Amino acid sequence: MRPTDNNHKLVEAGFTILRRDDYPSPRIKVWTPSGLDGSWKTYEKDFASKAARDRRIDELKQDPKIIIDWL
Repeated sequence: MRPTDNNHKLVEAGFTILRRDDYPSPRIKVWTPSGLDGSWKTYEKDFASKAARDRRIDELKQDPKIIIDWL
């Protein structure tokens, strides 16, 4: 079983998987089931700081269908 198999199952069940990213600037990425392995795409960007991005993550994770991937 590939690690992304679980991500596919979660997305098919209606969940959204988000991840923090710092390069090249603070942003939030979303996992999308493209191809066999899926990929991470930019979800939101243009945050003034990592703290601003993290506050937005805290807002988003109030939705019970959003999962935060800790890398």
